Amino acid sequence: MARRSFVPVLLLFAMSVLVFAASQPRTIVISHVAVIPMDRERVLEDRTVVIRDGKVDRISAGDQTPPTGAVQINGRGKYLIPGLADLHVHLFSSDDLPAYLFYGVTTVLNMDGGPAHLKWRSQVRDGKLLGPTIYTAGHTIDGWPPLNEMFLTAETPDQGGAIVREQKRAGYDVIKLYGTLRPDVFRAILETAQQERIPVVGHINRQVGAVEVLQSSQVLAAHLEDLLSARYDHMPTDAELDEFATAISHSRITVTPNLNVNPANIAQLENLDAVLKSQPAELLSPAAYSQWMPANNRNERNDQTAQQIESMKGMQSVLYKMVRLLQAKKVPLVLGTDASPYGFPGLSAHQELQELVEAGSSPYEALLTATRNAGTFIAQTIPGSRRTGTVTEGASADLVLLSSNPLSYIRHTQDIAGVVLRGRWFSADELTKLRKETAARFESARRNVEKMDASLESGNTVPAESAAEPDSSPLIAEWVLMLKARRLQGKDLAAAIRAAELGTRWYPESFSAKYLLADLLFQAKRYAEASTQAEQSLSLEPHNAAALNLVQKVAVAQQAPTFKATGTYRIEYVNDQSHEAQKAVLQIEDPVHGQFRGESGGGASSQLRSVLAGGDSLWVVSDSPFGSLEFRIVVKGNDLSGYWAGPFGQNGKLKGTKVD
Repeated sequence: MARRSFVPVLLLFAMSVLVFAASQPRTIVISHVAVIPMDRERVLEDRTVVIRDGKVDRISAGDQTPPTGAVQINGRGKYLIPGLADLHVHLFSSDDLPAYLFYGVTTVLNMDGGPAHLKWRSQVRDGKLLGPTIYTAGHTIDGWPPLNEMFLTAETPDQGGAIVREQKRAGYDVIKLYGTLRPDVFRAILETAQQERIPVVGHINRQVGAVEVLQSSQVLAAHLEDLLSARYDHMPTDAELDEFATAISHSRITVTPNLNVNPANIAQLENLDAVLKSQPAELLSPAAYSQWMPANNRNERNDQTAQQIESMKGMQSVLYKMVRLLQAKKVPLVLGTDASPYGFPGLSAHQELQELVEAGSSPYEALLTATRNAGTFIAQTIPGSRRTGTVTEGASADLVLLSSNPLSYIRHTQDIAGVVLRGRWFSADELTKLRKETAARFESARRNVEKMDASLESGNTVPAESAAEPDSSPLIAEWVLMLKARRLQGKDLAAAIRAAELGTRWYPESFSAKYLLADLLFQAKRYAEASTQAEQSLSLEPHNAAALNLVQKVAVAQQAPTFKATGTYRIEYVNDQSHEAQKAVLQIEDPVHGQFRGESGGGASSQLRSVLAGGDSLWVVSDSPFGSLEFRIVVKGNDLSGYWAGPFGQNGKLKGTKVD
C-alpha cells in the first residue's frame, strides 16, 4: 500500500518540474559575471552572457541592454563554467537523474543500458523528464561465462558482430565491452562497430591484453585501474608506469581515471552505516539505495577488510602517479565516476575532481576532464551530439554559476549559485527546493525498500509483490532481485523462482530477468516453462550466448541418453588462445533421485556441481581453483569431443575417451 502513495508524489513532482520548465522564457541574460570558458586557462572578467534557444548566443563585455522579457541574473562576484559531464554512470531508474542536476552535472554517459534508457534519453531531450542529457551504451557485452549475468554474452565472432548490429539499429550511442571476451570475438565486435560507425568503449579485454586494446579502435578505457591490471600482474614500478604511459599516449584511446572509486569503497568498508546516514545519501534513488544497503552492498566486511583497505590505498597512490604521467604525455582524460554503484550521483563528479587535484593536477587540468575534454570526446565519437564543454558562443547552454573561483580551489565547484540546463535556468533556491522534495520522497520510499528487501532475503516475496505498481519505477534494482534469487536457489528453489518471477514483472523488457527465471525453472526440471522463458529472453536479445546455451541444455534434458552416462571420462581440453592443454578425469556415478552425480579428478578431487546427459551430449560443470569449468561433451562410442568454457574467457575445444 505504501508503494501506491509513493507513485502520485513522484508524478506530482515530475509535473511541477515540467510546468516550471515550460513557463521559462527562452532568453536568459547573466550580467557582470566572470566567465571561465575552458577553451584555455583564463578568466573573462565582467562579461554579459546571453542565452537564447538553448545555446550561448553572445558573450560581451560590460553592461548590455537585455532583450525584452529575458530572465535577468546578476552574476556579479560569481563565476560561470561549463556544465560538468560524467562519462561513466549507471542509471538504475529515472529517479537517479535529478541528483545530477543538483550538482551541476548536465551530461552523462550511461555505461550499461536497455530500452528504458533509450526512453529516458528521449524524455529528457523532449523536456518530459528532469535530468542531464543522456548518452547511453546498450547492454554490456562480455564473454561466456560473464562476470555479471546481467551482461550480454558473446561466445562466437558471429554472435559478437550480430549484437553490435542490433544495438546500432536500436539507437544506442556506444558499444560497451567487458573484460572476458575471446580475442576473436573482441576483434569481430570492433570490426563490426567500425562498419556500423558506432564507437566502442569499456573495460580492457584480459584475453588480448592492454597492448592490443591500445592498438585497436576502442576509443575509451573505462577505468585506469583496469588498464593497469590488464597490463601487470604485480604492482608496477615507476619505470614500468612511465613506459606504459608512453604506450597509451601513442594510442587513440581516451581514459577515465575513476579515482573516486577506491575512496568510496574505503568509506563503505570503514563505516557503511555513517555513509548511508550522510546527507549525500538522501539523494540515492530507491533502486540505487537497494544496492548500497548492508544486505546487498558490494563491499562486504570480513576478516580481510583491513587488508582490502590497505590494498586500495596502495593502488590509489599508483593511480595518482599514472594520472600525472598521462597528463604530462597529453593523454586525453575524461571524468567518470561509476555512480551509482560506487559513488553518489552528481556529488561523485566533484569528488573525482578533488581526487585529480590530490593526484597532482591543477584545478584547471581537473576541470578539463569534466568540461572541454568530455565535450570533445562526445563530439568526436557520437554523431549528432550536442556541443558542450565550453562557455563559448554557439555552444549548448549547459552551464553552472558558482559563488567562488574553482581555479583557485577545486572544492569551489560545489558552491553552486544556479544551473542552466539546456537553456533553462534553475536558481540555487529552486535547486534547494527540488532537492528537499526529492530527498523527502526518497526517505519515504526507503522504508519500503528495507521491508521488501528483508522479505526477499527470507524468501517471502508477498510484501514485494503487493507493493509493486505496473507503471512505476521499481524500488528494488534488478541486480538486487537477481542477487536474492541466486542466494535462495540453493536452500529454497521455489522461493528463488518467485523472486525471479517478480523480476520479470518489474523489468518486463529485461532479457537477463527472463534468462534468470529460465535457468531456475531448468534447475527445477520445469523444462517446458524454462524453454518458454529462454525463448522470451532470446526474443529480446536474440544473440545472447547464455540463453542460446540454455535452450540447448533444455533440449538435452528432455532426451534420453543414447549412451551409458555412467563411467569415467578422460578429457584433454585446450585453450584456444594460449594453446595450453590440460587434463581432467570426470567420474560419473549412477543417478540418485534421477540426478546424475560425480566428481572430477586430477590434482584435487571435487564434487561435480551438475551433470546433465541427454541424446549424445553430456554437460558437466566442475570446480577449479579459479572458478567453474563447463564441459559440453559429445559422446560417440568411446570417443569424446566438444567444447569447454571457464572463467575470464578461457575456453576452447576438448577431446578424450570414455571408459565404461
